[in-house]
This record gives sequence, C-alpha cells and structure tokens, in this order.
Amino acid sequence: MKNQVPMSFAHERYLGRPSCPKCGEMMMAPSASEYRDGCGIRHAWVCDACDYGFETLICLDVAAAKAEASLTRHG
Repeated sequence: MKNQVPMSFAHERYLGRPSCPKCGEMMMAPSASEYRDGCGIRHAWVCDACDYGFETLICLDVAAAKAEASLTRHG
C-alpha cells in the first residue's frame, strides 16, 4: 500500500467508506481488513477508477467501551 490516510469527511467516519485521495472516487469495500490488537482495524483500499492504493485505520477505544458496559450492567 502506498499511503495511510486519515478519514476526514463525516460520511467516511460514520460509514467507513472513504473517497480515493487521488481521484475522489467513493470506495465500496476494502480489499483487505485486519484487526490490530488493542489499536483498531486497518483497511487496505485500491481504487477501481485509478488503481491508487491506500490504508485507513479505525481506532477503537476498547477500555472506554468496557467501562461503559460495566456501568450499564451495574447501574
């Protein structure tokens, strides 16, 4: 993959579908996904329109989610 790109638009952040940083084409699905232990999920993308490859990283706040779940069960 060529670059790691932050997800910058609202639809990208909520739907997880970025636009190609090179040509702007909306991506449909990542070519590969990988869970990064304790960090998040890395998606590898290849643009169908211009063949540009890039990656996105969705950071997961696992500790906060566990704490919230614990409060919900006990509160």
